[in-house]
Amino acid sequence: MDLAWPGQDSLLSAVRGHHVGRHPLTRFAYELGVIHAALLDSTPSSAVHFRRRGLVVEIDRWLDARLPTPHPRARLTTWTVGALIDRIAAVQVRAYRLLMTRAADDPLVHDSWTQLAKLIDTYNDMVTGIDRRMYRLPSLPQSPSTLNHRPPAIGPHNTA
Repeated sequence: MDLAWPGQDSLLSAVRGHHVGRHPLTRFAYELGVIHAALLDSTPSSAVHFRRRGLVVEIDRWLDARLPTPHPRARLTTWTVGALIDRIAAVQVRAYRLLMTRAADDPLVHDSWTQLAKLIDTYNDMVTGIDRRMYRLPSLPQSPSTLNHRPPAIGPHNTA
């Protein structure tokens, strides 16, 4: 089964809110980008953290029914896809903010963009490994969820 994952450019564009598109993962990435931008600007409320964690779970639950069955010898990944997209969103928002507020040759700017590049490599490796049945994701919690399992709605300026 090929899930037709969004590419790295689509994912990063969605986090920035430039072009979200129709793919559920880019919609989730967009909402995570909004949350992480808000987290940089203010003291986060518990509701913001709860929504962020909820989005990570929604991503993983949405994917759960759509992923190919891993090979019996598939390697267990460290990240869930939701956790990885959340981390990509956090690092991209921070890297962009640093680029806009510091000199381009500042070591913090360089380190942030390097970290983002490594996370994107991890994403590309993960989706390829999942499609090829080489990777197995961590198990989802068995507790019932009140989450709606639907991608977040997006504003009209961010549609495909």
